[in-house]
Amino acid sequence: MLQIFWGSVFLLFDINASVYGIDILPDFAGWILMVFGICRLSRHSKSFNCIKIAGVFMTIVSLVQLVISFMSKNYIYTYFSERFGIGNAETEFVLTNAFWGIKLIAFTLLVISLYKAKDSLGDIHRIKILGTVWLAILIIEISTFLFNNFIVNYLPDAIQKAIMQILVVGVIFFKIWFVYCVYKLSKALKSSEGI
Repeated sequence: MLQIFWGSVFLLFDINASVYGIDILPDFAGWILMVFGICRLSRHSKSFNCIKIAGVFMTIVSLVQLVISFMSKNYIYTYFSERFGIGNAETEFVLTNAFWGIKLIAFTLLVISLYKAKDSLGDIHRIKILGTVWLAILIIEISTFLFNNFIVNYLPDAIQKAIMQILVVGVIFFKIWFVYCVYKLSKALKSSEGI
């Protein structure tokens, strides 16, 4: 389960090393770690079989995202723009939000799988806390998306900045809490069953 902990660190925190946006913690490495951790957990519950497939899918999606980021983004955006008849800005918006949405769905499936397997894993209290923290992250992430894309233009600048600061601080807090909960759960499961 420690692989899931490290995978969630790689996936939830984007730390860029330069102006070019090179991610020190690449998503594909996080998904690979998650798949290994989920494979170990699948020995204890069949509810992880579906999430293994989602993890492999997400590894492929994140590799595609990595290739797009290293290729000329203008080339990719122009290709999609010409193929589907939309502008480069719209193409970037669609691809960025599609990758973001798929990542949220995969994490939600993982939390649901953990919750479904809570009886066989034994640590019901920590799994419930983990699920609650993930729900908070999901609500804040969706609120941020809605705010940035639908509400931001209708508010004065000072209110926009205040709301964004609250959302950013909130999501950072809950992501750290989520990773901490995964760590505590993995330590508890490792000591009790050797997962």
